[in-house]
Amino acid sequence: MIKLKSFFVPTKENRQKPYLLSKVAIIFYTFVLVFVNSFGGLIGLSEVEASSITPENIIALTNQERLGYGLNTLSTNAQLSAAALAKANDMFEKQYWDHFGPNGESPWQFIRAAGYNYVYAGENLAKGFRTAEGVHEAWMASPTHKANIVSGNYKDIGVAVVEGELLGKQTTLVVQMFGNLTSEVYSATQTPEETQTPSEPTVPSSTEKVVVNDEAGEIKSIRITSPQAGTVITDPSTSVKGETENAGDNYVVEVYDQEDLVGDTTATTPEWEFEKGSDWSEGEHEIVAQIKGEDAKSESVAFTVDSRAPILDPKTLMVKQEEGYYTVSFAIEGEWEDLQVVIGSEIVEVEYEEDGDQVTFSIPEVSVKGAIIVVLSDKEGNTSELEISEYFVEDNEERRFMFPSISLSTRDGLSLGIVSFVLVLILIEIFVYWRKGRMKDAVGELFTIGVWWIILTMAIFNGFSGAIN
Repeated sequence: MIKLKSFFVPTKENRQKPYLLSKVAIIFYTFVLVFVNSFGGLIGLSEVEASSITPENIIALTNQERLGYGLNTLSTNAQLSAAALAKANDMFEKQYWDHFGPNGESPWQFIRAAGYNYVYAGENLAKGFRTAEGVHEAWMASPTHKANIVSGNYKDIGVAVVEGELLGKQTTLVVQMFGNLTSEVYSATQTPEETQTPSEPTVPSSTEKVVVNDEAGEIKSIRITSPQAGTVITDPSTSVKGETENAGDNYVVEVYDQEDLVGDTTATTPEWEFEKGSDWSEGEHEIVAQIKGEDAKSESVAFTVDSRAPILDPKTLMVKQEEGYYTVSFAIEGEWEDLQVVIGSEIVEVEYEEDGDQVTFSIPEVSVKGAIIVVLSDKEGNTSELEISEYFVEDNEERRFMFPSISLSTRDGLSLGIVSFVLVLILIEIFVYWRKGRMKDAVGELFTIGVWWIILTMAIFNGFSGAIN
């Protein structure tokens, strides 16, 4: 009888080679990995890993890029978010990959259908990426997509990230829509590649003025340029930026919040930036910057952090079917301003009633075709969405569902599970040989298995790329 130990540990019974690391086992692992990653879609294994591709991450990267160009940050807009979601669903429903659909569907019709009467609008598309950074970098490498991201024409943004099968392949679609309801535009003050050239002297304000004393020399000064006083910030990881005069070639800036030291940063140019190690807490803040060891202190800047989006509480969600209509009711956690209902590729206008935090509306039964998603936003642009398709039933009973959230695809989970399991076996074998003082006898074989493992692991993580449009 084969002992269980022989599968994992070198023994006399397995001739000092664990059965799970034998040639047959290695061939089996290789076959499973190749099959899962090459043909997994045929048996329903998803290859999509979208845990890091979220609307919030895409918007944060976009605004970070815009700040580097001296542009305004974009506010999340629920109508644009609903339009982006409808466009993504339309591509899946009609199986196309383009800005314009097979029947002439344009990005602008989705934006208008959401009730966003734009003066300026734009759209970026991406598919098949596995990280938000990969999507953003691909867009920035394309002149036309980059032009949208760093355009001064836009004030608002909406992003949708949807998984599904497109043209015979499981993938993740990212739709990024830009808009401006006014004719007001912005100009970039600088680009990351440019070095600012001296400009004509201007009359400094009282907070910028450098006082010159014939006896003491120049006085150092510091000010905060971002965030601006009185603003409401939806990104809790916002950096503090500022400028100094006469601070020298190497200095340290300390940032205080309500007189408590938040942290410091070292700078070698007049412009400085402090990246907070942890997120700013929700609520009001009043910050001051000071050059360490000097009396130079900035004026205080008060701002508010509001990054919490209103959320539909699934535990309170009820759907009831009656006389050709579905009546939907649920409670909303947090303050909210706008509610959009997206069914498939259509943005459905609903008249809702409010009773405290409870919201109720009806949808015609004939319109329920495709995924049903509720998009909520507050006045600051914080947006959340929840698919409620599974709550709709064929009988007249009220039903409630809770559906799980999966961040890792089945295909990637199997692949990572196999390579992790083999790594543990290799480490066990190395430990046993080391304890027995026989490492020299196993070096060659362990090296071969190790190289095999590295190659397969690299192959699994390869292909973190996609397409843009």
